[in-house]
Amino acid sequence: MSERTFSRRFREQTGTTPPQWLLRARVRRAQYLLENSDHPVERIAPQAGFGSATAFRERFSRAVGTGPQAYRSAFHGRQGVRTAGA
Repeated sequence: MSERTFSRRFREQTGTTPPQWLLRARVRRAQYLLENSDHPVERIAPQAGFGSATAFRERFSRAVGTGPQAYRSAFHGRQGVRTAGA
């Protein structure tokens, strides 16, 4: 299957592109780690699949609407709390 066909079929099935889907999956993983661990952002970034803490902060902020530290302050330790648009 060609890359173009894969991308088209992926979009038909998921409603998004492969890179957008992957970013959302990485952000969801980061949210989980921020909520359920005390690891620093520098450790969470690679665990969630980001190349650097700087890239992680930028993409997380853009996707969630707040920075990782502010997100952690709001949601750390709260059971079952998930955000909808990430």
